Amino acid sequence: MSRSPLMQIINKYKLMKPDDLVSAARDGNADAACELARRLYMGKGVEKSYELAREWFEAGAEQGHAECCYELAQMMIAGLGGEENQERAAELFKTAADKGDRNAMFELGAMYALGRGVKKNYVKASKYLRLSGTEQARAMLEDAAEWWRPAAEQGIAEGEYQYGVCLVNGYGVVSDFEEGYKWIYRAALKDHARAVDAMSQIYEFGIGLPADKAKADFWKKKYCEITGAKPEEVGLKRVSFVDEESTEDNGNGERNE
Repeated sequence: MSRSPLMQIINKYKLMKPDDLVSAARDGNADAACELARRLYMGKGVEKSYELAREWFEAGAEQGHAECCYELAQMMIAGLGGEENQERAAELFKTAADKGDRNAMFELGAMYALGRGVKKNYVKASKYLRLSGTEQARAMLEDAAEWWRPAAEQGIAEGEYQYGVCLVNGYGVVSDFEEGYKWIYRAALKDHARAVDAMSQIYEFGIGLPADKAKADFWKKKYCEITGAKPEEVGLKRVSFVDEESTEDNGNGERNE
């Protein structure tokens, strides 16, 4: 059975002798730098050195290599091979996450949830944890309702919307559409764009309530007024109750940057 081009590349660097890896890494090959750093980190075929491993992961990360970014961030969080740097780790996780690394998505989501290396932001925490789709992320999202409930009770629109989403979908609580609908509706009355869009979806698709074209059209029109979208654009590439980065309050009564 023939191997895929990707597997051939992976095997190529895994089978390289240390001196050849060093030569390729020095020539700017990020894959070679990553494999070299991994060997130095584990002491596999070379003398173990966290300091050198960190240097080569950094070399790969400077080229945007997702795995190097992820591994370097982990070393910076633990303070291995150099100083601890939570802020830089968050930036590296973001780079890797943007390239599709699900583990990096989880780590970045956790950092936003805990306020570690970044300002605590439950909007971004929810976004990256759900994008990750890992078991750890699902476990952390069990607390999502408690993140948002205080903000909702304070009348913060983003909190009302997000808490409503948690109730509708059963994130960390027993699913309760009727109660969730009430919170989403409160946010929509404050012209929270995603809450307004959610209301249009509820009535358009009959989510938890009978479908009602007139009400769906009312909320679609309102969404267009708030966002400037054209009527024909509403509904395109739309996903029901998805958490996305926004400029709404982040759950702490503050605006996202």
